Order: sequence, then C-alpha cells, then structure tokens
Amino acid sequence: MNVRISGGIVRKRQKVVIYGPEGVGKSTLAANFPAPLFIDTEGSTGNLDVNRFEDKPTSWSMLLNYIEFVKNNPQVCETLVIDTMDWAERLCVEDVLSTHGKKGIEDFGYGNGYVYVFEAIGRFLNLLQELIDKDICNVVLNCHSHLKKFEQPDEAGSYDRYELKLGKKTSSQTAPLVKEWADRLEQGQGFGAGGIRHSEMWFRQGKFQADRSAV
Repeated sequence: MNVRISGGIVRKRQKVVIYGPEGVGKSTLAANFPAPLFIDTEGSTGNLDVNRFEDKPTSWSMLLNYIEFVKNNPQVCETLVIDTMDWAERLCVEDVLSTHGKKGIEDFGYGNGYVYVFEAIGRFLNLLQELIDKDICNVVLNCHSHLKKFEQPDEAGSYDRYELKLGKKTSSQTAPLVKEWADRLEQGQGFGAGGIRHSEMWFRQGKFQADRSAV
C-alpha cells in the first residue's frame, strides 16, 4: 500500500455562511469576495454594483439550474453567492409541497415532510460542494438571523444568541445541516449603511485583500 503524508496548508475554495439581522450588510460583505456572481433570491441587491442572474429564481428547480449553469461554465465567476439561504429554503419547501400535493409541511404525517426538506437541502449542498471539489468557485450563503434562547446542560440559567433564521418549522433540521456544511460561519454584529462590523472577521478589508489568493 502506497501511503503518503503531507503537511502545511491545503489551499482550496471556501464555503462560507454569513448570517446577521436585516440591513447589517451581508450582501455588501459578500460582494467583496473575488469576482462574485449573485443568485438573488430576494431581489435585494439592486443597489450593489455586482454581477447577478437577471431573473430572480421563482422555483427550486430554477435555483438548481442556476447552480448547474455555474458548474458547466466555470469562467462566469470566482465566487457564487446565494442571497439568501432562508429564501432559498422557502423555494425548497414549496417544491416539496407541490411535488406531493400538500398544503403544509405537517400534512405529510409522521414528520415525513421535514425528512423530504432535509433530503432536498442535503442534495442542494452536495451540488454546491461540487463547485468546491472541482475548484470552480467559492460559495457564500447569506442568511438572516434571529435571537434564540440557549441553555447548556452543565450551566445554570440560559442566554440568547443569534442563530440562522431558516424556516420556523424546518430550521431544527436544516440549520444544523447548513452549519456543518460550511468551512466558516461569520456573524454580522454591526448595523447601518456604513457597512458591517465583525469580530475576528478573517476577510476584514485589509486582511482579506492579503489573503485573496487563498480564498
């Protein structure tokens, strides 16, 4: 058996999730990645000077087709930005309901609706992973956040922390999946038109410029 051991940093494309409240500057930050191409699920990037697919995806299949387009045309961008993941998840849920002729996610019974959404999001992330594995582009998922009470078993009391704001009924399934998929989770902590402030932000303007070749 031929076993090889190597050391040092392995340069690869990055999978980043940027999450924060509305208006914090998630899209502005994502626009600073190398040669970004936006899939604007909300239609909210009009004030940014960025490349985007002109038609906002109105269905899950349309969103997947855009990703396939990037996979088959790697020259179109260095970074694919999905803005936002929570709106993309809505398209996923709508597709699951339409496919199975249901009106609500709980109409399936026995939690099967949640399983279908979980599996569809898993396939979606696998498709994005192909962009990384084939060295096509970085992938950035923007996501809204909300405050959620958190309790640790070994500590008294509880506290609030920001979590990914995915579907109210599906988030417990899909949020952990998205977080596990990402190489980096970055939380927006600042507000206002002046942009975004992040604690220990690895792509803060100065450092990001120095590390562009690694992103």
